[in-house]
Amino acid sequence: MTRRAAIVIADDHPVIADALATSLGAWYRIAAVAHSLDALEGALRREAPAAVVLDLSFGHANALSVLPRLVRLFPGTRFVMLTAFGERVLADACLEAGASAFVVKQSAASELRVAIEEALEGRVYVTPLIRAPAADDAVVPTELQLPGLVPLTARQEGIVRRLRSGLSYRAIAAEMQLSMKTVEYHVRTLRTRLGLTRTAQLIRWAELRLPEGPHEASGMRTVPDLARDD
Repeated sequence: MTRRAAIVIADDHPVIADALATSLGAWYRIAAVAHSLDALEGALRREAPAAVVLDLSFGHANALSVLPRLVRLFPGTRFVMLTAFGERVLADACLEAGASAFVVKQSAASELRVAIEEALEGRVYVTPLIRAPAADDAVVPTELQLPGLVPLTARQEGIVRRLRSGLSYRAIAAEMQLSMKTVEYHVRTLRTRLGLTRTAQLIRWAELRLPEGPHEASGMRTVPDLARDD
């Protein structure tokens, strides 16, 4: 029999935590249930779980404030953030802090399992139930709004232009002060909207349909590093 992955449930509401443990216990070994952030760190040290389902809000505390530290201390554990607030800005903040997945509590239990599985496979998952973009991610009403173009956000525009210029995901993340996971998330989102399966296709789309920016010099592009393609 295949050994089930160990996970920890972290939620300050015992009823919700117990319900999650009961639901997910059909597929995973529930290594511990933590009702405080201090208890969570203790459980991580004792159990070294494959993943944590972590509620974003702990009373007056916020799990996001400790997430970067936990990610650094426990690099072998994937963090799946669970919250009642589905704003895009929260999803981006969680990914930038090192989370592997972002799911809202309105999601079905089956979606939470998908998020965990994606995280365990080293991929990023963001629920499709997130609400309107944050103010700094508003759709850009510029020359990008040409017939036949998919509207891009400011952040997406920056990522696509850098991909087209030959930068790797890692270089884009460093230049835009984002995490690799955030860059991956936006690239996957655009590929899905455009019906593309590979990042190379997204770059080709940008070459054909995206107007060249004032700081882009044609003929100076290099072959993109697609090591992080899928």
